[in-house]
Amino acid sequence: MTLKILTWNIAWGYGMGSDGTAYRPLPASHFESSLGAMSEMIHNLDVDVVLLQEVDFHSSRSHDEPQLDILSRKSGLLYRAEELSWKHPYVPFPGILPSTHFGRIRSGGGILSRHPIKSIASIHLPKPEENLKLYNWFYLNRYLQIVEIEGIRFCNLHLEAFSKSNRDLHLVKLASMLERYKVDVAGGDFNGVIRLPAEAQSHYDLYPSPGPTFPSQEPKETLDGFVVRKNRFQSFKVTTLDTGTVSDHFAVLGDIISLPGTL
Repeated sequence: MTLKILTWNIAWGYGMGSDGTAYRPLPASHFESSLGAMSEMIHNLDVDVVLLQEVDFHSSRSHDEPQLDILSRKSGLLYRAEELSWKHPYVPFPGILPSTHFGRIRSGGGILSRHPIKSIASIHLPKPEENLKLYNWFYLNRYLQIVEIEGIRFCNLHLEAFSKSNRDLHLVKLASMLERYKVDVAGGDFNGVIRLPAEAQSHYDLYPSPGPTFPSQEPKETLDGFVVRKNRFQSFKVTTLDTGTVSDHFAVLGDIISLPGTL
């Protein structure tokens, strides 16, 4: 049996500048167009499971649209699981003028599937210790979202981007949780080189995207990919997809061929 898995940081449908760089508010029509294009790509790829990062759930900056629900309906992957990791009544970022602030935030990760999803664990990772307490109060939570689909355990993840020491901590935490929850496939935005402590790498194979995934306008960095339990599947093939600038990341596709009787 084969299974197709997609991981994609969708930058909440904003595209380039979603992190606040040269940010300006965009109309609802922009997000409608972005989510429509993403849904069409997902549908045409005929994937079974989609691991999504930076999804908005009724956030002011994206006009209060339930993005995971929209992607689910339009792509035809009707099973979904939400990971709300950033919830704040008002985020005064970026810029000074209130008209350019993100405002109310409800955001995080999400999983779409062709098959029923059983939620296993939701783990919010530590925020950078070097940040001011006030800054961390507004700062997003990075996360591990662990589910089971058709007997396979998946981890959707989004790790630290701006603090090297905190990202190192997240990688150690990831290795621990992979073992604790017997995860078969972890995928997402690693925000850097995919690596695990030596002991964990004896149990898992690393599958970074074979091509750069960020920024989508002129990709230079490989931030996205998968970690897969050794000997769990007959084969695992990874492909970088040029998904244009609808997000600031390219999507990454994983093709599984399972061992007999494992799915």
